[in-house]
Amino acid sequence: MSSITKKVALFYGLWVLLCILLSAFGYGDGKAGHLYLTFTGLPLALLSFHIIPNGSVFATFVAGVIGWLQWCLVVEANSRFDAWRKSKNV
Repeated sequence: MSSITKKVALFYGLWVLLCILLSAFGYGDGKAGHLYLTFTGLPLALLSFHIIPNGSVFATFVAGVIGWLQWCLVVEANSRFDAWRKSKNV
């Protein structure tokens, strides 16, 4: 795991935690945190609307986990591709 992946995991994890707290304390009937995570975790976080569409704390958690996994995988794949490209001098 590269250092940039760790940073993205940490900061997006904090964003997920903030949105879960927004949903837990009822800001916008709990739907605001779910929407924030869905918009920042596009495209895969849209699956959370199909899994649990009600905007509950658990739905916010699901959207957060999906978005967190997506961004960690994208950043890790990008860093590995850059390392491969530098090793091949492409």
